[in-house]
Amino acid sequence: MNAPMRMSILSSRAASTDQQVKHAGKIRPGIKVLTKKAQQNPKVVQIYLDGVANRLKFSEIEKKIKDATGMDDAMYPRNTSYFTVAASDFGMPEIASRIVDLYGEIRDGDDEKRLYRFPVVFHSDDLNDVYPNRFKRHGRGPNYESHYGDDGVRYCRYLPDLTDEQKVKQRIQRIKKMPRREKAVRGPCDPGSCAEFQQGQCKFSGRLLFYIPQIPSTGLLAMETSSEYAAEGIWTDLQRILDALGTLPRMNPFKPDAPVFYITKVLEPRVYFDEHGQKKTGNQWVPKLQADIDVGRLLQTGRPQALPTPSTPVAWLASPKGMPQAALLPTAPGQVVADVQPTPVQHDSSQPLDPINQLLAQVEKLGLEEEAALEYFNIKIAQGWEDNPQHIARASKMLEDLARVGAECAAMLVSITVKVAAAEIDGPSFTQFAFTKYGKGFSHKADVLARIEAEVDLWSNLSREDIIATMTDLLAPF
Repeated sequence: MNAPMRMSILSSRAASTDQQVKHAGKIRPGIKVLTKKAQQNPKVVQIYLDGVANRLKFSEIEKKIKDATGMDDAMYPRNTSYFTVAASDFGMPEIASRIVDLYGEIRDGDDEKRLYRFPVVFHSDDLNDVYPNRFKRHGRGPNYESHYGDDGVRYCRYLPDLTDEQKVKQRIQRIKKMPRREKAVRGPCDPGSCAEFQQGQCKFSGRLLFYIPQIPSTGLLAMETSSEYAAEGIWTDLQRILDALGTLPRMNPFKPDAPVFYITKVLEPRVYFDEHGQKKTGNQWVPKLQADIDVGRLLQTGRPQALPTPSTPVAWLASPKGMPQAALLPTAPGQVVADVQPTPVQHDSSQPLDPINQLLAQVEKLGLEEEAALEYFNIKIAQGWEDNPQHIARASKMLEDLARVGAECAAMLVSITVKVAAAEIDGPSFTQFAFTKYGKGFSHKADVLARIEAEVDLWSNLSREDIIATMTDLLAPF
């Protein structure tokens, strides 16, 4: 009986590659520079410099060079201590500049601001969603690729060639395009014993998916890497925190206004390939995950149970200071909700109310519909929140925050939040949209909220793509 494969990012289950996650932009871990031959051509050098200055992605610069001079392979990858943020890698090019402006630094006498380190927020506690990855053989047939079966095992599969019978049928019937063929399973995908992987023909690729605080986006941002070393390190660090805390924290209870996770680069010895394709060994800058959270203190004080596990991106992603917004969503950027403890609702019964009934009494006192309020908590906290005393206390605090804007505004805020979630639009993006269109303080104005809700009602006749396009068109100038 065969021994089980070692469990790691290279040999355990990751996200299915059949489900491609749409993302709003990419941050690349390295750059490309001109080969020595290309540097001797002034026209090529000028195209390269112009492309870098305009924040074009390197594949576009390569295409411009080839179109203008016919030169192939004019560039090769180079490892750097900073990340590349190209405007053309984002649906809204202005976001690239905003990321560098907010989190870029000037280091080591370099007069250009570059991205060496940036904060991230992970949208899920499932590492398969956070870091989908696969192995794929490119450039020669058959094009093997990794794939996960229904049994959770990773297999190697490929598209088989047409049989002689199929070729004859295609020729006789003059079929220009054969019906879709099913991919065949070659066997388990085990990089440790795979000849193609050992020979460098089959390569690893992965995408770390995240949001960046203060960067409004309707989709996830991504950092792609072909380095299994970097992927293994990030995956292992995330798994360690997940095992300890039961969640990937979105906020730090000891530093509520500071990010928890950062992506940076560290210098480590690695095997790499030079511009001639020769394998070498030396120090390379490798993407690395950093966590600014005291896990030991959390475990010691029993706080992991209090860490939120939201089912949608947290509301503070679009807030200028990264301050958690306890209840109001939508909330105008910059409006900070005070961190107060929930106050018990007074009642006449001699028997104390249990936490859920106490919460429902708050809902009734505020004049909210019970069904809408419960769905609001499902969106704002997580499914099953009513089973966690800490989450119930959090829901109580949300109602207190809503009470500050008045019953009429509170009811509309709850209704808008539920409708926006039903349209599959994430809260931070909608907050930015509403703030841009209706101005500061919109969550406290009943007439403005009525207009917002009427607009959201019209979205019921639109597809999610059309809604996102409407929001993007408004935000584009900003």
